[in-house]
Amino acid sequence: MRRIGTVGSHCTGSYAVIRRRQRSVLGACAVLLCIAACDPVLGTGSGNPPDLSRLIHVQPALKSVIFTLIAGYPAGDYQFNYDGYGNGVLVVSVPAGWQATIQCENRGTVANSCAVVSGKGDVAPIHDGWSTPDPTRGIDPGQSASFDFTPASAGSFRIASLVDGHEASGAWADLEVTSGGRPSLTAPGG
Repeated sequence: MRRIGTVGSHCTGSYAVIRRRQRSVLGACAVLLCIAACDPVLGTGSGNPPDLSRLIHVQPALKSVIFTLIAGYPAGDYQFNYDGYGNGVLVVSVPAGWQATIQCENRGTVANSCAVVSGKGDVAPIHDGWSTPDPTRGIDPGQSASFDFTPASAGSFRIASLVDGHEASGAWADLEVTSGGRPSLTAPGG
C-alpha cells in the first residue's frame, strides 16, 4: 500500500482526515450562513441605515403622512438613534395642518420611546398623546407603538426618546413643521 502523505499519524486519505476536513468546511459554511443571515433592518446585525424612502408613506389627498422610526437601528453598541441616525441628523418634515403618524419600532436591546418635544432636555411631549405610551419608561425591545399628531403652525421641534439618558446619548431626530410643501424624511448630514 502506497501512502500519498501523512497528517500526524494518519494517512491524508484516511477516514479521520476526511472527517476533519468535512467538519472544517461545514464550520466555515455555518459561519458564512450566520453572517449572511444577519439582518440589519431587524436589528440583528450591523449594516447601513435603511432606505428612508421606504419609511415614509404620504397620502396627499388626505393630507396624511406615516413615518416609521426604528429606534436602536441596527442593534449594537450604539443604538441611541432613529433609522440609524442620531443627534438630529435625521430630519422629519411635515407641513402644518397635516396629520402625521409616527410608527415607533424598537429594534434595540433596551427600552426606547418616541415623543414630540419642544427642545433639548424636555421630559414630556408637547401635547398629551404626542408620544408612544409611557415615554419615560419606553417600549420594550422588539415591540412597537404609534401615535398621531397634527401640528398647527410651522416651527422646529424634536422627536426624542424620553427614556432617561437616551436623548442626551443621541436618540433624537429633528422635526421641522413647514408652512407648506410635502412631507419628507431625510438625513442631509448623514
